[in-house]
Amino acid sequence: MARPTSPLDDTASATILASRSLLGYVVRSLAPALEELTLVQFRALVVLDGHEGARMSDVAARLGVHPSTLTRTIERLEAGGWVTRTSVEGNRREVRVDLTPRARDLVAQVTRRRREEIAGTLATMSADDREAVRRGMELFAAAAGEAAPDELLELGL
Repeated sequence: MARPTSPLDDTASATILASRSLLGYVVRSLAPALEELTLVQFRALVVLDGHEGARMSDVAARLGVHPSTLTRTIERLEAGGWVTRTSVEGNRREVRVDLTPRARDLVAQVTRRRREEIAGTLATMSADDREAVRRGMELFAAAAGEAAPDELLELGL
């Protein structure tokens, strides 16, 4: 005999199912990038994409890693032609990191692939259903908040 469920249980089950679908979009959009980079390296590029010319210490804080860990990652990214590092004039200890055009393009490609695949799925739905999804996602995101950097780091995101 099946155990009775509550509306909250049903909603949680539907949300778990949707999260699997969303994770599929993430995995498929990242696959080409992961042929060249690790997840951690790609996450660093994503953080830098939103914070051009960021100080290394600020990037480490956003990623939730120790600065020495970030230094090793940035060194590898620099060697691969993904980032450039520059010392701040007048303060040789302060280093800023910028994405190369190649890195900016890669982050944009991953985002574009994900957006296109999601848009393709949404296009199969009625306008009313798309609006319901949009509203539901906004409500869920507001209630859940954004994942902490150390949580994302575990997955390399």
